[in-house]
Amino acid sequence: MKRSCTILSLVLSMVAMIGDKPAIFGKEVSFQSGSQRLKGYLATPGGTGPFPTVLFLHGGMGPIVGGNPSAVVDALANAGFVGFSPIRRNNLSMATHVQDTAAAIDFVKRLNQVDNARLAITGFSRGGLLAFMASTRRQDLQAVVLMAPAHGRGILRRFLADAENVSAPTLILVAKNDTRQADHVRLSQQIHTGLRAAGKQTQLIVCPPYGQDGHHLFFEVRPSYWQDVERFLKNRLKPG
Repeated sequence: MKRSCTILSLVLSMVAMIGDKPAIFGKEVSFQSGSQRLKGYLATPGGTGPFPTVLFLHGGMGPIVGGNPSAVVDALANAGFVGFSPIRRNNLSMATHVQDTAAAIDFVKRLNQVDNARLAITGFSRGGLLAFMASTRRQDLQAVVLMAPAHGRGILRRFLADAENVSAPTLILVAKNDTRQADHVRLSQQIHTGLRAAGKQTQLIVCPPYGQDGHHLFFEVRPSYWQDVERFLKNRLKPG
């Protein structure tokens, strides 16, 4: 009986209802990045695609995965998007993380259920930095969401010089007290200011303080900020 209950619980956790259409959540997939085979989490809305698609780039580096990738893609699917979150290589190399990001975008664009004309990228902390870097190098993104982006030991400063290359509207979110690991409030303001100076569409939301360390706000999907993320993505990608 215990085994049956466990199986039933697993099935129920993978299926949620969007109206009368089931959405499949929590699917683990693999993709190729150079010589490495990496995993990621994929969630798809119910109904018939293709769907607008959003990538989520987690925070952390090395063995640390900052944020909750599987919960984020579930929330994206519940909002009508294909959600995909790649798990980067377990190292500290920014070069390989950039490669993993590009490989993840190329992977998701090859999926049948994905509408390549409605593609967005989001990221938290180091993932936010990687998302911003990608937005200065690609023209196939329709929206960008940065949550408490990191500085990358001067990398952010260098890519701010390329803000004029960003083609997608950008939403930046940060908690008011996200200043312990680094001053993520100041970093977010720098990106916002740089994009505005380049004549780009940008919005900065400074969220109320969260706990003792505002960086923890984005460790989970929380209504206090997620409603702004979802609203922005829906305005830009127009899910059915």
